[in-house]
Amino acid sequence: MSKLSFKPLLIAAMALMLVSTSLIGIRPAQAATQNVAAGKTPSSNATLTNALRSTDGLSNDSNLFTEAGSGKKYIQIDFGASYYLNKIAIWHYFADSRTYKDVIVKLSDSSAFSSSVTIFNNDADNSSGQGAGTDAEYAESAAGKKISFNPVKARYLRIYSNGSSVNAYNHYVEVEAWTVDNANRSNNVTFTNPEWVMAPQTDAFIQNVIGKMNAYKIKYQMIDVGFFDKDAATGQFEDTLGQQIDGTMSWYAYDELQNWVDKSRQYAPGMKLIGVVNGNKWLHVQALPFTDRNNVLHTPSVSKSDMHDAIAAHCAFLVNYYGLDGINLDFEPVTAGTPSSDYRELIQKVRTAIGPNKNLSIDGNPFAAYMPDNEIAQFGALLDMIVMMDYDTADLASAPYPSNPSTTNETNYKLAIKENIKRISSALPASCSLIPLGPGKYSLSDSHQAYENAQSHSIAINDAIMEGARVAGSGVWWFDGSMNDATETQRFADYWINGTP
Repeated sequence: MSKLSFKPLLIAAMALMLVSTSLIGIRPAQAATQNVAAGKTPSSNATLTNALRSTDGLSNDSNLFTEAGSGKKYIQIDFGASYYLNKIAIWHYFADSRTYKDVIVKLSDSSAFSSSVTIFNNDADNSSGQGAGTDAEYAESAAGKKISFNPVKARYLRIYSNGSSVNAYNHYVEVEAWTVDNANRSNNVTFTNPEWVMAPQTDAFIQNVIGKMNAYKIKYQMIDVGFFDKDAATGQFEDTLGQQIDGTMSWYAYDELQNWVDKSRQYAPGMKLIGVVNGNKWLHVQALPFTDRNNVLHTPSVSKSDMHDAIAAHCAFLVNYYGLDGINLDFEPVTAGTPSSDYRELIQKVRTAIGPNKNLSIDGNPFAAYMPDNEIAQFGALLDMIVMMDYDTADLASAPYPSNPSTTNETNYKLAIKENIKRISSALPASCSLIPLGPGKYSLSDSHQAYENAQSHSIAINDAIMEGARVAGSGVWWFDGSMNDATETQRFADYWINGTP
């Protein structure tokens, strides 16, 4: 990714004790969806008869119901804690297909419903005084009424009704409140320091790193294995050293990769190990001359087609020889003057080379100026995953790298990330996962860390999800900094893994 520098690896300075989840305050993340109304005792502004029948798990017998008086009444269920919910299911008495009047369903974190979210309301004339509703009345059936909505965080459910088309009484055969599936909170990504596979590491060091990745719920370890245009030993452009820029990579870049892969699999058998290959969008995607910041011109030595062939073949070698689970292409190519079609051609060649069953992903900039919706859709059709780099968003000094003056404070940063997550989620096909990547803690740039951090980033993702975005996970950039920073570790645990502080 951008601004990569090979800094000295000070292994001796790193603690070798494994970090347990209890030490960093990570509670077990709720994963599979669950009915949090099950077994709870409802309350009401009426005298309830057979109160527990409405939450006993039985919805197929219309005669086993809770009665909540006559006229305008409600039942209320306390889940015992706040949850993110996105589906409510209700069965009133349904044997004769009657219709219940003024059905209003609300969620709140307040038992008094001092503030609430209405998710269903068919009281068209506001006769119940809860506001006029726009939902249609419906005939009861054994299927019940399923109400789906964007996630709402709530502890209490309140359901109003005002009798039925048959009589004035209110009946509840069953009520269910389903939580959001939070499996994505254990579906996270991080990128490793390239020096970790360039030089020998002790087993204790690798175990320490992988243990901390497990605490971060890392599913995809992106193992940085070097550049296609730079010599791994020096970090210099190949052609300045008399080498050719031709889509091959210095072997030194992954001298210790096999040991790292073997130990990672030993300490985290379920973790996916992805090889990250880096390059230059002009040199490797377009095969054009490139002038660096020091005004030095670098020129590819082969055609675009040959360059792509060489890169694809090398990706296949890395996957097959080292037993990797996939490839991440980190060329950051989609900027003005870089045809996205060139990059798609490269991606297609890599896909063919590594095969259909290996994970293939790219990294991108979240702003529309770099990845407009139509290009996101085209990239997504070729990929398993796209990782959006949600940091350095106001880096005006290094334009045309991500620059957006509106993100120079915490409020606007969170808003910009949220809106872009929603935009990208809508544009991507369902077959491609979206991973918004947070800044983590890294030393390459500290000008934005007051607001570009795991807390702000995670809040932005949560807000986007609450507004309907499809997000497969999250993550942190440059794990070597984040894993040893207690503040960032706790922020990631609180605001992303647990979903709430």
